[in-house]
Amino acid sequence: MNRTQAALNALPSDLINKLCRSKVTRLSLKQMYTLGRHVLESKNQGALAIPAVFLHQELPIRLSHALKMLNSNMLPINMQDMPNFQQIARSYLEDISMVTQMPKPSTPKLEEEFTALLRNLEQRHKIKILAISRGFRELMDNLQQQSMGSDVNGDNPSLFYHNGKGWAIDPEADKAIQTFFNRFYTINLGTRLLIGEHLALHDRGLNLVHRVNPLSISQSAIRDAQKVCAAHYGQAAPSVLIHTPNPDITTTYVEEFLHRNIYELLKNAMRATCETHLDKGAPVSLGLSSSTTKASKSKLPPIKLILVDGGEDVTIKISDEGGGMALSEMDKIWSYVHSGGCPSLRQQPSRTLNYEVPKVTTTTTPYQPLAPNTSTLHKADVSMTETTSRSMLQPADSMTVMGGLASEAKDYLDLPLSGSGHGLPLARLIARYFGGDLSLISMEGYGTDSYLSLYRDDNHLENFPEVDEEMAAEVDVFVNDLLEEQQQQRAHTQSVDIKKTSIQPETIKTAAAAAAAIASATVATAL
Repeated sequence: MNRTQAALNALPSDLINKLCRSKVTRLSLKQMYTLGRHVLESKNQGALAIPAVFLHQELPIRLSHALKMLNSNMLPINMQDMPNFQQIARSYLEDISMVTQMPKPSTPKLEEEFTALLRNLEQRHKIKILAISRGFRELMDNLQQQSMGSDVNGDNPSLFYHNGKGWAIDPEADKAIQTFFNRFYTINLGTRLLIGEHLALHDRGLNLVHRVNPLSISQSAIRDAQKVCAAHYGQAAPSVLIHTPNPDITTTYVEEFLHRNIYELLKNAMRATCETHLDKGAPVSLGLSSSTTKASKSKLPPIKLILVDGGEDVTIKISDEGGGMALSEMDKIWSYVHSGGCPSLRQQPSRTLNYEVPKVTTTTTPYQPLAPNTSTLHKADVSMTETTSRSMLQPADSMTVMGGLASEAKDYLDLPLSGSGHGLPLARLIARYFGGDLSLISMEGYGTDSYLSLYRDDNHLENFPEVDEEMAAEVDVFVNDLLEEQQQQRAHTQSVDIKKTSIQPETIKTAAAAAAAIASATVATAL
């Protein structure tokens, strides 16, 4: 009996149906922060039972919503019919079974056992998300190759078509794919946050949700982005000039979410700047920012990061002089199919390099606003220290932000500078999860401005998508098909067992006759 069959046997027949039709309990940053502080300040192991009991009840519902998405008909392609995706759906079923079969973790001992299960689920979840992301990209590559091998005039219907300039995906199909993955990744983002919060409380004694200082996180993201950029191009990365009227801004947020988004935007800005202003590794002077480039070892135009504390939002603006992109290309940066196919943000396969990261000193010279007297300028010195070389791991994927939240390692820092997958679409989902947003404005021929907003109201609930009744019915079909397959396997096994039983006497007679013949031959020889 395989694990999926065991999971089905352990689940009550109507449980999946009930879970699929149950509503999730949306949480706010304030609720997560308050509960986490209560657990940490109580200094009582029994306090961990409170979030554990909630997770024990909530996780099966959230996992069932992911299962519904995998069995929906939202996609214009039959991913749900592919063996790999069927296996991923079965893995979600196994996860639901494991959680529901675990006793309610209301005691310290049961909470320890439940936490061990959460560690297992965290790793399983990471594998599933990576498998879905890579499987989808491989499927798109195969479909595009098939389209390129067919008649350009479009005699064979396909998701891809030739628009006279090159191959493009059907807009309606692209929109359907984007809607599906936006909902699916958002569901998994929230699920992973809850698991990661509990593991962080239990294993590391800290909150993932806490009061954060965006300036400090920005400085850390700058150093990390510069390391990756310097390793990719083998020379100093562009400097970053920080301007903020208030360096002591704080807000309630998930530190890793903020770091990951700022890092993603900086990485794209640095890559666009380098590819626009470097010619075979040598700086090309375009007469841009000549007055400020002297402040850095890099001769490339600096990137500007402006951090502002508004009444409703905390906003981070990142501006580059990386050439910008055409207005017609802007929608493609949010597409899971194009995966950053625009000139300044395109994600081509990167070189696998092992450069020793050079020392780069980033200084922030005063960046003059339009009204110099209306704010004070924060002058930060972000210096890169000696580091060991970081191997640029090709197999990594931008979806790793959804795994390992509870650990100290940031897996996405091991991604190459480009070609790592759904970086910007996922960054926008993260920004919107608690009421914020991410938007880009580009000036073709000059550069791009990115605006990352954090909503200050920490009572805002998770942006967890609802899944309709039609999808729940499709999960019923999926589970019923598995049950039917299981019954057929049982019938086949029983048939084989009966056949083995029926031939056993004959087999014994044959063996006995053979033994008698051998004995007779032995006696004859002896005589």
